[in-house]
Amino acid sequence: MDRLCVLTKKKLFCINRHVCFIGLLFFLFAIDGGAEPSVPKATIHGYVVSAKGNVALQYVSVALYQNKDNALVGGVISNSNGHFKIDGLLPGEYYLELSFVGYQNKRIEGVVIDKKKQRVDVGTIVIGESTKYLGEVEVLAERAALEFQLDKKVVNVSEHYTAVSGSAVNVLENVPSLTVDIEGNVSLRGSTQFTVLLDGVPSLLEPSEALRQIPASTIQTIEIITNPSAKYSAEGTAGIINVISKKNSTNGLSGVANGKIGTNNLGADFRLNLQGKKWKGFFGADYNYADYKGDKNGYRKTFNQDSTFTVEHEGGIRTRWHNYNLKGGAELKIDTLNTIAVDFNYGGRNRHNFSDLNYARYNNKNIDEYKYLSHEDAFVGNDGLSVNVYYLHKFAVNAHQLSANVSYKNWEKEAYNKNLLKLDSGAIFEARENTEEGPMYRWQTKLDYTKPMGSKATFEAGYQSTVDSNEDVTRLLEDQDGTGVFMENLPYNNKVKYKRDVHALYLLLGNQLSDFRYQVGLRGEYSKRQVKLVSSGTDRPVDAGHESLDNYDLFPSAHVSYNIASSQEVMASYSKRIERPQGYHFEPFYTWEDAFNIRRGNSALLPEYVDSYELNYLNKMESSYLSLETYYSITHNKIEWVRRVYQDNIIQRSPENVGKDYYLGMDATYSFDLLKWWRVDLMGSFYNYKVKGQWGDYSFYEQRITWNYRVNQTLKINLLTQVQGNWRYYSKRITSQGIYQPVYTFDMALRRDFHKRKVTAVMELRDVFSTNNRENSNRGDGFSDHYFQKIHTPVLTFVITYRFNNYKPFKNRLAGNESLGGTESMER
Repeated sequence: MDRLCVLTKKKLFCINRHVCFIGLLFFLFAIDGGAEPSVPKATIHGYVVSAKGNVALQYVSVALYQNKDNALVGGVISNSNGHFKIDGLLPGEYYLELSFVGYQNKRIEGVVIDKKKQRVDVGTIVIGESTKYLGEVEVLAERAALEFQLDKKVVNVSEHYTAVSGSAVNVLENVPSLTVDIEGNVSLRGSTQFTVLLDGVPSLLEPSEALRQIPASTIQTIEIITNPSAKYSAEGTAGIINVISKKNSTNGLSGVANGKIGTNNLGADFRLNLQGKKWKGFFGADYNYADYKGDKNGYRKTFNQDSTFTVEHEGGIRTRWHNYNLKGGAELKIDTLNTIAVDFNYGGRNRHNFSDLNYARYNNKNIDEYKYLSHEDAFVGNDGLSVNVYYLHKFAVNAHQLSANVSYKNWEKEAYNKNLLKLDSGAIFEARENTEEGPMYRWQTKLDYTKPMGSKATFEAGYQSTVDSNEDVTRLLEDQDGTGVFMENLPYNNKVKYKRDVHALYLLLGNQLSDFRYQVGLRGEYSKRQVKLVSSGTDRPVDAGHESLDNYDLFPSAHVSYNIASSQEVMASYSKRIERPQGYHFEPFYTWEDAFNIRRGNSALLPEYVDSYELNYLNKMESSYLSLETYYSITHNKIEWVRRVYQDNIIQRSPENVGKDYYLGMDATYSFDLLKWWRVDLMGSFYNYKVKGQWGDYSFYEQRITWNYRVNQTLKINLLTQVQGNWRYYSKRITSQGIYQPVYTFDMALRRDFHKRKVTAVMELRDVFSTNNRENSNRGDGFSDHYFQKIHTPVLTFVITYRFNNYKPFKNRLAGNESLGGTESMER
């Protein structure tokens, strides 16, 4: 369907969605009032001197930002007399930020330009040195490892020394609201249904898989947004994790390079930046390899009338990771009102799993054990290209702008799983190989319009279109007689095509009344999915009535905040979100995962919907801060991979809408200086989780209070040396069919700077006491099981970083700025 419809009490009104989109654009420009009159450009100037001796300072960086949205307007370098001048400015309220190596940063508020005053003199600005010597001690300012803003938590990756050799997953282990298991699977407040963005662009990969592929050394910050506003895609019931890559603000050529080597892992990356007066560009690459070994054991029981079949196993496991990326981009400031940028990323990644397990299979009527060896070789990999083009136009009124973004992604997937079962004699009695391959595509188009309405109010509107398509070709090959010759099992050979379109319009209105701020928004989305199965060369629908599904959904959002005092703030928010199933969730055929597990999709699967509420308190004190975040959410059409007996000793898993789940919990963070040289971050989370529902003849109700805590400690040994230790504990947690046992672990790192901080070396030791295990059990209709898995640890890694030409990250002006209820830097 290509129409948007509204049902009133008397009549159903419908309109073509393309006409609606064109009408929105006319509306946006209509409220702009057409071409605005030419406004004379203004100039800001002043002088910079040192506090010691009142000496003029040359090469001081002076940046001008808008008060309204913290957008960077312009910047210059002071001359030999300490003088600076920024011209071509429009009327508005601004502030200045001054920075210079060896001196304290300084911020000048209250810089106002009006139509009557075209030249603003800020006078002489005095800045003091940022270092002072007390014997051998030098005092330098540092960023907090975790910062809290109105609508998000911001993780400063450079302060997490114990994760510098790993990926984004390792950084998130030390953040409240998130948990990570032994295999790197990430949960946000107990849910894996969140969206991952890289510099604001959605990833095609599963959330945890996407985070595992991003090296920590290439990340500047990670934003965690649990209640995004209506401006952003409603996808992801748990929220959004936005990974911001490192960039640079230094004119000329600069760069940074990292290298690491450790226990069965190595990697390297670099980034070069070149920046001129009106343009800047970058190019970078990264490569990472890891090879981890471990042990695994467990059992499974299946019940059939008066018989019980048992399979026990134990043995060794191994996982190899490879990933690489080439990336580059450029930005051109055409004039003071127009900017265009383009960037690309080409990369590949794969995971290779091996296992050699000894199996014993028996039943309660036969005491003779049936023993054999299972060898598994499983591989999944993909290579792809992404390209993004961004355009920004500013109107003559401050903060009035229109932006457009077009992105394209293409990935080629390849996966296989080989299982070989041998008797003690060495004879092969079962061999099977399952393969999957196919392309994935995504086109995304965005238009975002922002218009100030008075001194504090803002109106925003926009359109977003996302078109996903993929194709999966699966084959099953078997060695029927143990000769080593594999033949195709044609009934298991399938080809499935999946396509999903999502088109959205949104409206936002925000305002500030003294210490009270609010923002309300509404997002409307039309989505259409289509799944087709091709078998033996013939196109046919998956299931009658489920070949396609059209949905119209409304997603409201509301955010309010109130400043109790200058350092205290209370915030409340609400949002409605959705989690749409992935393509493989709909595959209505059987796919062997290994000799004892098989999966089947569900073409009738419905999306999840969640209603999320938050009430938060933040107190920023002089050398500490306290954050209390309370939340409550209800998930409708809850999706879980339900397990059932397929055959004796073989379990089938399928995605099902099983009912509802409920979360009620709190995240608390208290960060303080125990001593001048000892920083402590205490973080704790607890929530009451309840899941209830029914599928088939099986009904369930589970409830448990789950909690975890983290203690991060940083000790400043001297000016150039720091030690950091991180302790984590996760309590028991439940699913609709099982339970995961508690986990605790401890990491530590030693950091040392050299050569005027151009070189940094880190020695990192992860899972020091070798306690990071995974143990879980499940029970369902006709089966029960229990598993234990352990990776060989601790893991020791050495990392070295080299910076040249004063490389330092900068705030990406194109990516945007903070906003109530969302972050403009999330999606470009």
